[in-house]
Amino acid sequence: MKIAVASSDGETVDQHFGQASQFLIFQMGKGGLEFVELREKSKKPIYDHEYRWKRGLEILKDCRVVFCRRIGDEPRQKLQEFGIEVVESKKETITNAITGYLTSVIQEIKSNKKVEEENAQNRD
Repeated sequence: MKIAVASSDGETVDQHFGQASQFLIFQMGKGGLEFVELREKSKKPIYDHEYRWKRGLEILKDCRVVFCRRIGDEPRQKLQEFGIEVVESKKETITNAITGYLTSVIQEIKSNKKVEEENAQNRD
């Protein structure tokens, strides 16, 4: 699972999705979380506000989750249409943001499994 982070300093989630000039890409694998690469948006001049965030879409299509400080409704919707989850973070460290997210995903999986087990017992 690839995770993109909008960060200006490589330490914190501190960039608005549309204003970010780069995204740090992490890969979640068997060995844990690893930094994979830095992806930069095209440096061509931007004359259209909408195109600014569309450049982010182009380079993140293979990611499963995007962390950013803030994001507008339209880019959020477009990312979700690509199956990319958006997580807005309040300028916390990248490690804390991703760890918190993964912890909540694991808790949700456990909770769903527990409900399924209870439902199966009730049917018996």
